[in-house]
Amino acid sequence: MVTIIHRVFDVFLNEKLRYVGKSFNGLCGTILGMLFKDDTDYGLSGARLLVAYVLLALQLLMFAVLLCPLAVLYLFGLLITTGLSLWRLIQRDYGMSDGDANLEPALNVLYSLALFQGALFLYRFASRFAGKRLASLVAVSYGFKKDDQAGQAVVMEYMHKTRVGCEKDPSFAKGRNLVRFAVELMKPEAMSSVDYVSGVRILDKLLSQEVDMQEHHIMIRQLVGSSASSNQVMQRLLHSLRSTSPRDRDVRELAARIVGHLADEISITSFPHGIGCISSLLETTTSEEQDDDSAPSAHCKTLMVQGLVILDKLAAEEANRRVITSTQGLLSKAMAPVSADLLHRIDHDAWSDIVAASLQLMCRLVTAPGETGTKLRFQVVSNRLAINTMEKIVTCKDCSGLQRILAIKILTQTQLSMETPLSSSTGIDSRKKITNLLLDIFMNETKDTSMRQLAGEALAMLSDQSESSAAVIFKARDTVVHDLCTMLLDDQMDRVYRISAAEILEHLYIRYTKEDDYLKKMIKDMNDVFKTILLFPPKQGEKKTEKEEKETNGHKLPAPNPDLERGQDPVASQDNENFNEQKDDINKKNVVRKLHAALLSLAVAIFEKLITDDTALAQLAGTIAPGDPAFSFPRKLKEMVEGNSEPTANCLRIMKISSRMIISLIKLNKGNVQAELESLVKSLSNASDKMLVLEGFMMFSSSDHSTMKPFTSLVKEAQDLLEEKKQAQIMATTPALRAQIS
Repeated sequence: MVTIIHRVFDVFLNEKLRYVGKSFNGLCGTILGMLFKDDTDYGLSGARLLVAYVLLALQLLMFAVLLCPLAVLYLFGLLITTGLSLWRLIQRDYGMSDGDANLEPALNVLYSLALFQGALFLYRFASRFAGKRLASLVAVSYGFKKDDQAGQAVVMEYMHKTRVGCEKDPSFAKGRNLVRFAVELMKPEAMSSVDYVSGVRILDKLLSQEVDMQEHHIMIRQLVGSSASSNQVMQRLLHSLRSTSPRDRDVRELAARIVGHLADEISITSFPHGIGCISSLLETTTSEEQDDDSAPSAHCKTLMVQGLVILDKLAAEEANRRVITSTQGLLSKAMAPVSADLLHRIDHDAWSDIVAASLQLMCRLVTAPGETGTKLRFQVVSNRLAINTMEKIVTCKDCSGLQRILAIKILTQTQLSMETPLSSSTGIDSRKKITNLLLDIFMNETKDTSMRQLAGEALAMLSDQSESSAAVIFKARDTVVHDLCTMLLDDQMDRVYRISAAEILEHLYIRYTKEDDYLKKMIKDMNDVFKTILLFPPKQGEKKTEKEEKETNGHKLPAPNPDLERGQDPVASQDNENFNEQKDDINKKNVVRKLHAALLSLAVAIFEKLITDDTALAQLAGTIAPGDPAFSFPRKLKEMVEGNSEPTANCLRIMKISSRMIISLIKLNKGNVQAELESLVKSLSNASDKMLVLEGFMMFSSSDHSTMKPFTSLVKEAQDLLEEKKQAQIMATTPALRAQIS
């Protein structure tokens, strides 16, 4: 009796009556799981519709006849038993008239209870078929194939354990899902290897599904990847990578994929022997192949790709890079697909993915910052076979665009990392070969857009390395400066290429100082360029970029609005289009300003060498604006400053470059300080005030603060220099005034 009282009050205090409603929802869900193939299949007809109605009626009958009475007994059992006891005490009908006992009511109750028990048993037995159907649907929704019995068995086990737990405590299912179930199976305390395999299979399927699984992915990262308590699970996964037994082949591949997904969350220093487990994936000759001739090569290839992917993600962190650097022979294994030249010696299609993964890892390593990055670059540069293969990839038509882009990036970084690149004949030949490759790509209009852009950026970096690097570019082809100038001055050329051309020319002009024919030819070409347009903004009516040209090719009739056909809100669609158009306009404006800054930077470099006094400045003004005595450099610069005073990164760069030219103009001033110069410096100061916060944030994000001269410092330098000129002018005029007065 005490137990009954406790359970009644337990229901009311904990609101467990809601479980009755959940039971009804479960019944309806069971019907849906039995009748529909998926969540969108709601069309029924004929016999199937009849079956649906029959099952629904049976379920409702079961709910009304069994579950509802059970709920009533559960809630009001104490009151019912009290009422029955009181009723039987008042109406004492215990026997028949002849004195025999009246057993009919008791037998009715007994057989009714037995009948209810049998009905419940049959109902539970029948529900197992619905449970299998429901498990199949859940398994398919999580990525398991319909004929994947192992996957469906895993889901069935999850549902079974959840049901058993709910029978003991209905709140057991709260917060429980397939991800947590899988992680529990993979923990060391779950000693069964079968459970571990099931957990690995679940996580792999969840991580392989990109659509509608983001919430599960986040939870997996929390429970396996980034949580301190998940080290045991990750350690077990890493240990699985080393197993070479044929029976563990599938588990090894699944574990490799999971670690590949979560590698960017791993600190490899937290896992003893973890890097050795990952390195085992790169073994080209394994005991598995020696002991079992049936081991498929595709399996080994998949493992190697996953190993390279894992290392690439690990290399994003400095601590992981140190471990990779110190692991003997690891980089040699990682570069083996490239060093062996599998693409050209065997087949492009068969080895494309593994070579791309190897190149991606090498690219990550050679671009790494700090001392560790330097060591990694040295190891890559030392592998001449890999370097030779990448030189082939750049010019190979059968290699993919991604492979060629990665090869260009790696070759560029290896050349930049060589402290004395031309100290040997090997270094000279390598630099010449790479420079010629980059120039051929950059100057060739038939090449891929992304490759041309990347080649231009690479040449800009190489030209800024040293005078010897600039000399190699000069000697690569006799017309290199002329070709770059032609590209720079062509209004129909893509702005991105013109930006790279301007940067290359500026670096060549600054770096190369040897008195020879190359220098004379360059100075002549630079003077012609400077006198043409470099002091002024680029034209706004330039040809669109190749991407823009494809998007707006010709004058086409307006296409029908697809949103109207889909029944969507055309107003919302129009808002999105307007937003995209505004974004495109901002991007185009940024590109124009980048070009403007590149042209201006080149102009300043030429100006500082070309203009040495007022006479040269006047001659230049007369050449640029003949017959226009009102032409003034300070006025032109003021227009430039006021037109680019927005607090953006590109405007800040333009302002810094403009400051250099303004300082040069003030230094050249030998006579009276012009009012135009004072007005120009004032405009420059106003622009500086607008960019104080922006420049601060940009300095925070910069890795090198020592070489950065703030815009405010340049403005202060211009103001001080102008003030000195004014004071010198006053001092020069004071004796003359005294002489006139006396």
